[in-house]
Amino acid sequence: MQGYNRSMMMRSFLMAALVVALSSAAMAQGSPVIDKGYEAAKASELEAVKLQLSTRQGPTAIAELTEADSALRRLREAKGTEARRSIASELESALLRLRLEADGSAVQDRK
Repeated sequence: MQGYNRSMMMRSFLMAALVVALSSAAMAQGSPVIDKGYEAAKASELEAVKLQLSTRQGPTAIAELTEADSALRRLREAKGTEARRSIASELESALLRLRLEADGSAVQDRK
């Protein structure tokens, strides 16, 4: 049980560090254009993570998938620039958590 807690703490730390690093990089580059091409790229990214999770699902994968799907759907329906930026940020976060979940599941499978 102690190993599980240490693993979860390490994973949380790595996720926080990754979010900070990505946020800093994104701020330095400026805001991406959130158009149909962006939507298509994120839909493709989501499908790739779904495929990766289809063979090995972690404990929170379903919730993360639902959140990412919902964010992508809301992004496609949103009209205003600020609303689209906000939803795109939510989508990025959900995809990041999904990738971490998929990578964590892959590590668990190797043990």
